[in-house]
Amino acid sequence: MGGPVRTPRLGVKAMIVRDGAILMNHHRVRGADGRERDVYGLPGGGQDLGESQEEALRRECLEEIGARVRVHGAALVYEVRTPAPDRSHLTFQQVNVAFWAELEEGEEPGAGTSPDDSQVGTAWLPIRGLGAYEVHPEGVSQWLRADPGSRPLGIGPFELIPEL
Repeated sequence: MGGPVRTPRLGVKAMIVRDGAILMNHHRVRGADGRERDVYGLPGGGQDLGESQEEALRRECLEEIGARVRVHGAALVYEVRTPAPDRSHLTFQQVNVAFWAELEEGEEPGAGTSPDDSQVGTAWLPIRGLGAYEVHPEGVSQWLRADPGSRPLGIGPFELIPEL
């Protein structure tokens, strides 16, 4: 048999909503054209071996938004992928479970303990106005803007932008 077995990574994401806005990580990335642009995404990341999903999400929120969160139920499952330049195979694949969450009492988002390299902060974006922002993946933005009664549990897969 070939090389090591590669399986999709499992990620956890926080959907923190307040007053009609959702908390997003704010990234500044440089595209292939050399121009900088702002990209937004849900806080969260990979689940480490031995962690529960709730433990992973709490850790990731401290690292990225610098705040303790209370985790509620699962809201959405979505998959992201990065194809090789020649599109012959995938170089990365992650299945994300997004949970409804809220900031613990007295907590506010700020500088995390270990933000992603491209992360420049956090932002509360109006859910109804998400179409005006580059949210990655775009399917999450569409899902959030949809009628809650019509939202599916699973969406995707979506192609990751290489800059993130």
